[in-house]
Amino acid sequence: DLTFNGREYKGERRGDKFFVRVRPEGGSYGEPRQIVLQTGSHTLKILWLESGQGRTLQQFPFAYIIPEKIWAPVTQTFLIPPDLKEYYSLGAWNGACMDCHVTQGQSRFVEGNRWDSQVAEFGIACEACHSEGRQHIDQNRNPIRRFTLHLTTNKTDPTITNPSRLKGADSALDCGQCHSVWAFNNMPDKIDFNRHGSDFRPGAHDLAQRFVVQPNAPDHSEQKDFIRRSEPDFFSNRFWGDGMIRVTGREFNGVQASPCFRGGEFSCISCHEMHLDSPGQTSVQRWARTAQLKPKMDSDAACLQCHQTMATNITAHTHHDKNSSGSRCYNCHMPRTTFGLLHAIRSHQVSSPTVKESVDYGRPNACNLCHLDQTLAWTAEKLGAWYHRPVPQLAPDDQNIAAAVQWILKGDAGQRALIAWGMGWESAQQTAGRDWLYPYLIYSLNDPYAAVRFDAWKSLQTLPGFSDFSFTYTAADDYLREMSARAYETWLRAVGERNVTIRPETALDSDGRFKQDTFQRLRGERDNKPIILAE
Repeated sequence: DLTFNGREYKGERRGDKFFVRVRPEGGSYGEPRQIVLQTGSHTLKILWLESGQGRTLQQFPFAYIIPEKIWAPVTQTFLIPPDLKEYYSLGAWNGACMDCHVTQGQSRFVEGNRWDSQVAEFGIACEACHSEGRQHIDQNRNPIRRFTLHLTTNKTDPTITNPSRLKGADSALDCGQCHSVWAFNNMPDKIDFNRHGSDFRPGAHDLAQRFVVQPNAPDHSEQKDFIRRSEPDFFSNRFWGDGMIRVTGREFNGVQASPCFRGGEFSCISCHEMHLDSPGQTSVQRWARTAQLKPKMDSDAACLQCHQTMATNITAHTHHDKNSSGSRCYNCHMPRTTFGLLHAIRSHQVSSPTVKESVDYGRPNACNLCHLDQTLAWTAEKLGAWYHRPVPQLAPDDQNIAAAVQWILKGDAGQRALIAWGMGWESAQQTAGRDWLYPYLIYSLNDPYAAVRFDAWKSLQTLPGFSDFSFTYTAADDYLREMSARAYETWLRAVGERNVTIRPETALDSDGRFKQDTFQRLRGERDNKPIILAE
């Protein structure tokens, strides 16, 4: 049984079918409603109920977080303001989710909140990536044709699309049809998409009725101006101020904006694979856990496919020991500055770190995501000395207080979530030390955003003494305050029992307590604007 927003939910099983009864506060349980669909697989599962309104689906308000094996309100599994209790509800699957979570979906709006949706297949099936298969099936019924294709050196079958044989841009667009922020070209195209589904077919050069939205690119200016007028927060809820994507599930925006993309060969399948075809794949579980990467593509090998000359003297480029995390290509050029599914995720826009991106746009730079205990001034000095980056004028706080401390205390909810997650990253802990992280993670257990609390909890569990720390991140405020107070007392006792060195840039006293004047001032400067990271 689960309770949320004044209603109780009771699950029932009848044979191989599952149902949910709902009881409003002070009322009685209603008729059972069948669970008819599940979305999500590796990290999060969301259930959908019959609504009694034709093919319109109702979202079950709880999601199952797979690694933690817990149920949580759906709105607390995304980075959404705490006052939004039911962000997705009746008809959300029909009007939005099915645009990408099915193969060749047709929303088919009727009226009010009624839909007559149809799909070719639930989930992402073969034709989503390989285009329509009828001609391929018909012609390959002939075994002579099949063996002829198999024995030729080219092995290209023109009756089907193979993304691995497309030019990089077209291959990546195969993924980008869903994994991008997109919008409709015009109202007739929107109506056509709603009624008949997408006209895009894998191998095409554009998205047909739609276009990929890059905020600062010159294309589709009229459409983007309309978006800004009609939905003022559209871009800030999806992009950093310079146009870099900040939410997961939209990786094509980053790929398309990368300098690597301009060469014409770089695409999603340069690193990822949708089938376990490559030699060296060890298991389905590892493949799923590592974002469906090819073998060794979670290492420098991914970048050295093209940048081969770097391999001979990596330290000359990185100025770090060759075996350190500072010499890993991903950590500097694809830092974790996007967020989704309660995790910080690597940016797919290949870039080089700058202090400017942090000062002007608020995006944590790669250097300070690893060197959590260092200031922006320290980073500016290193980048200037090593790569001749201009050293900007910096505010006093940026010269004296670690950038990560500022982001977790006065950043917006998205910045706070990235740092709360980053404080649990082993590479950052090895670089910046662990002892000073405790009070900031414990403080963040009280953050108003559930996503920040979740990441603070999971990061706290990576620290000595807290591996078995039990915490219900969705609980009421009184519980959150009590648990954070207990955790803080545990930490203070540990400080007294061992010799802990605290750097002054961390804004902590030598005994591990907050420097109250600095702490209160930074907390008072918190960016409290509502943030919805629209995954």
